[in-house]
Amino acid sequence: MKSVKYDTDTEKIRIQKKNDPDINLYILLDQVSSIITSAVELELRHLRLTQPQVRILTMLSREDKPATIDELAKWTLKEFNSVSTLINRMGKKGLVKKTKQPGDSKTYVSLTEKGSHLYHHQVTERSIHLIFGKLTAQERKRLESTLKKLRDVTRDLLGLDFRPPFLP
Repeated sequence: MKSVKYDTDTEKIRIQKKNDPDINLYILLDQVSSIITSAVELELRHLRLTQPQVRILTMLSREDKPATIDELAKWTLKEFNSVSTLINRMGKKGLVKKTKQPGDSKTYVSLTEKGSHLYHHQVTERSIHLIFGKLTAQERKRLESTLKKLRDVTRDLLGLDFRPPFLP
């Protein structure tokens, strides 16, 4: 196998990037996220559910009231159209239903009995408990605090929560 020959400037940059603690933390976070996602997907496969579907079921269950597609998109950090397509597929499976309120142009999504039963009785999240169960209470609090900080800094950096001051 032939290795790439770098010029002096490229080699310096390569070494800087290799030793950059921020890049190394990002790589580690990405690896952890990917491997946990793989474990959860493996667990859900027998239920013929995807992780995005379970995210929607989770939010609807936690809120205990119908949510708009826009609210679901913001919560999952996905595009409106992607969430709308996901909701339509879940509707065809009988997991959620869409309704409209009189005098309101928004579409509301809620769990069906089938969706509620599936989420509460068959989605065990055992893989998540096995993984995070290895952390002490203190480690969990520290991780939660750190992840929230990273989420909030990134949301701010991307302007996700920006609301012009002239809007109500």
